[in-house]
Amino acid sequence: MADINKYSEQDAPIGEVDIKGIIAKFITYWYLFFFSVLICLSIAFAAIVLTPQMWKITGKILIDEDNSNSNSSNGQNSELSALLAPKHNSANDIQVLESRDLISKLVQQTNLTVKTYQDLSYKSFEIFEMSPFQVNIQYKTNSISKQSYKIKILNDNEYNIYSAKLNINQTVRFGSRLSLRQFDLVLTKTDKFQNNGKYIITVQSADEAIAEFSSNFQAAFPDKTSSTIDLTYNYTQQRRGEFILNKLIQLYIATSLQNKLRTADSTLKFIDGRLAIVANDLGGVQQNFERFEQQNKMVDITEKTKSVTEKDNTYSGSLVQQDIQIAVVNELLKSLSRPGNIAIPSNVGLTNGTLVSVIDSYNTLVLNRDRLRLSLTDKNPVIQNLDGQMESNKIILIRSLEAYKRNLEVARNQLNKQEQLVLDKIKDVPRLQTVYLNYARQQKVKEDLYFFLLQKREEVAISKTSTITNVQIIEHAKGGATPFAPAKSIFYIMAIFAGFLIPASYLGLNEFLNTKVRNKADIESGTNIPIVGEIGFTDTTNPIVITKDSRSNVSEQFRALRTNLSYLIDIAKPNVILFTSSMHAEGKTFLSLNLGSSLGLTGKKVVFLELDLRKPKISKVLGMDNTNGVTNFLISNQTDYRTIIKPTTFSENCFLVPSGPIPPNPAELLMHPKLSMLIEDLKKDFDFLIIDTAPVGLVTDPLLLEKFADLTFYIVRQDYTHKLQLDKLNELKADNKLKQPYIIFNSIKLNRGDRIYGYGYGYGYGYGYSEDEDVKKFSLTKLFKRKKI
Repeated sequence: MADINKYSEQDAPIGEVDIKGIIAKFITYWYLFFFSVLICLSIAFAAIVLTPQMWKITGKILIDEDNSNSNSSNGQNSELSALLAPKHNSANDIQVLESRDLISKLVQQTNLTVKTYQDLSYKSFEIFEMSPFQVNIQYKTNSISKQSYKIKILNDNEYNIYSAKLNINQTVRFGSRLSLRQFDLVLTKTDKFQNNGKYIITVQSADEAIAEFSSNFQAAFPDKTSSTIDLTYNYTQQRRGEFILNKLIQLYIATSLQNKLRTADSTLKFIDGRLAIVANDLGGVQQNFERFEQQNKMVDITEKTKSVTEKDNTYSGSLVQQDIQIAVVNELLKSLSRPGNIAIPSNVGLTNGTLVSVIDSYNTLVLNRDRLRLSLTDKNPVIQNLDGQMESNKIILIRSLEAYKRNLEVARNQLNKQEQLVLDKIKDVPRLQTVYLNYARQQKVKEDLYFFLLQKREEVAISKTSTITNVQIIEHAKGGATPFAPAKSIFYIMAIFAGFLIPASYLGLNEFLNTKVRNKADIESGTNIPIVGEIGFTDTTNPIVITKDSRSNVSEQFRALRTNLSYLIDIAKPNVILFTSSMHAEGKTFLSLNLGSSLGLTGKKVVFLELDLRKPKISKVLGMDNTNGVTNFLISNQTDYRTIIKPTTFSENCFLVPSGPIPPNPAELLMHPKLSMLIEDLKKDFDFLIIDTAPVGLVTDPLLLEKFADLTFYIVRQDYTHKLQLDKLNELKADNKLKQPYIIFNSIKLNRGDRIYGYGYGYGYGYGYSEDEDVKKFSLTKLFKRKKI
């Protein structure tokens, strides 16, 4: 005899994930997935149609690296020049491009605070060059809230403006001023005007427009070594997006050029001031010289003084150059002494190349600070650090200029001494000739300085005229061939995913929240106790479904269960079979009667013991008298069971020992010694004793009777028995309170998923029987009549 118990305990372990069952569940409810995917795809299609398209507008500019300040200088100040000479940083250009000041100018010049949409019945989209009218706004306040207005063109001259939120519904003529709470509105017709159509205009504040642009704009380097900047702007209208990005590039180039011209303007201003002073001094010297000549009637200098004069002129020329350099240094020191960090003239005739390089480096720092100030505040650490650096450099530059001035003054003193020696040699020259030479020297100094300044002014003016920006446009703004949003493939993929996820989540949640046994897999995952029979659902009112001529699925399943008994017990001797369950109405009475009837059909003598003394049911469903039974036998002096046994009407081989009156102490009565004697007497005359007892999950009665049983059938009813009650069964088995329990899965309603998975009753269906058939074929006509799980 095969040991089914041992075999079953080696089956799949408790708690194992039932992948096959999950697939079967999904296949059963395929229509939920089909319609869910269909609905989600429809929603995705509608979302794609209604979602505004987004275009990616791209451009590219090149920032030329300015290396003019990197030339090395010879001399004592070469290390200072290298220290102060900054390198160009293109990262600053990105900050300028993304700065609020530059974007604010862009918003103002491109009218980004106003958008015009064509209003269709199902969606609206922005129009630009094809707009039939131009929107002109005159704001009454600096801060406004975003508003939308519906525009309906009525005819060639009038339009209707409507806003439910602002309670506006007016007819206005084109070109007329409409006074609203936050601004005045004027619509003027364009060359694209048509005398019909519906439109929407939105008006927002400059701050909102700046924030919207900044969130959709990006400037970045394509790689770490490149000095090109890629510009990207996402916008809902391709042509307007290209116009806006091109305008931004133009504004940036203009700003960059303006910064470069500031140094030239500062130098011109300095030279013009010096020219006015020198011209005035030269005029005074010339007047005094002419007055001296007229008063003294001077003639040409004689040959006697010619040689001495030439030497004096040589020294005088050198003194002139020294005076020019000292004057230039004094003016530069005066510029540096003014408050603040401003650019100073650099191309003013200094002969010291190191100082020229240092001045250029200082001016570059000033311009870099002004450029960063467009995007950063004065309190920003970067600005503060740069201010400190410029202040330190200014101090170093002042000290260098002062040192250079002292050197010039020392050199001039040396020249004066040399000139004095020459003058001592010409003491014999008449006093008038000496005065004459002094006037000539002064005139020459002023004339040379004046012509020098004129020359420098022309050079700076020419340099300013030829100044160009270091920004080059590599690629003008251009939109992509197709919009990048909405991404149709992503929408549809997400729709399909959601279409499967929603019903799967519903089925999974429904399964998770379900606490009752639904199929064989639930039993196998909850206990290792073997299932020896599966009985299908039947809605018949007849308690006996298995007869000699019955061929229904349920009757065949009872025959299969009867066959399995030969593997569980020794049918050659009398056997006691105990039926119990977790609670009432799980089918103990129905199963015990029909299994007994099935055994009776084979010629076995069967007796039913109605030992559910609390709620007897066998006699009730069979319509038999219950006034005299086990209770009477146990409490009386009777010793012959024949006084309480009764034959059944459905089989000549089946008999019933009814329960008798319900006692007040059923458990104590089942412990009576006469019960053991009764069972032993019955075993002498009957092949099978089938005991129908109370649920073991509610009372202890079945445990008192288990000692008489050769076999215990524990009934689990589909969609009725709780999964947690299987734990009670495992506990009883582990404690040896039920020595040989086996499970019968009762009242199974077969669905399509069970057939796919192989959860059928397993015993007796599918043989071609037609009468009383429980399993119906799947039909689309019953698609929506399924009972929800």
